[in-house]
Amino acid sequence: MTKSNDEEVVVSRDADTPSVVDDPGLSGTERRLVRLSFWQTVLSVVGVFIAVLALYAALTESQAVRQQTAAAVWPFVQLSVEDFDTGDRAGFMLSVTNSGVGPALVRSVRVVLDGQAMRDWEQVVTQLGGELNEQVGRSTLSDRVLSPGVRRDLITVTEQSLARQFQAMIANPENSISYCYCSIFDECWVADSRRQALEPMTVQSCPDYGDEAFQN
Repeated sequence: MTKSNDEEVVVSRDADTPSVVDDPGLSGTERRLVRLSFWQTVLSVVGVFIAVLALYAALTESQAVRQQTAAAVWPFVQLSVEDFDTGDRAGFMLSVTNSGVGPALVRSVRVVLDGQAMRDWEQVVTQLGGELNEQVGRSTLSDRVLSPGVRRDLITVTEQSLARQFQAMIANPENSISYCYCSIFDECWVADSRRQALEPMTVQSCPDYGDEAFQN
């Protein structure tokens, strides 16, 4: 039988599956347009899927780059004590060192002695029964930037009686020194003399100690 130009051979399928293409009211051109629209839709969905995958990959790569960059400027501020007591002589030194690879901004410090927050080293020395003189050296820490590898001696005591008092103060677990520092990406950590030196606590931002903040 001769077929007209407007007719088209359709691949057989389940008789129960309807199709717009089989609509006898559609011309051959209309059927081709329906099929073209279908494949355009498929290609659009595939394009969206690929775009989502590309966006995910870009975000993942960006996060990885940020983590690598943050690691490259990671600060790590450690508290250290140097002391001696030979019987006739005694000394004490409390220091902080930035052992990390990036600068550290020390934002807040808190010193607790005998259950009371100290305001400065003068108050600490007075609380320990001593007095400030040429045998006591002091340095500030709050709101200071420590470059990588830099060490700052917070207090140095060469007067033997006071040095022994400082040694006892540090050895008492009821007393504490805590400080918060941040990287240049505002990632912050709180270190506390009562915890392991290698386990500073990550915080969203440094605490505001208010009236209990240590000033130097």
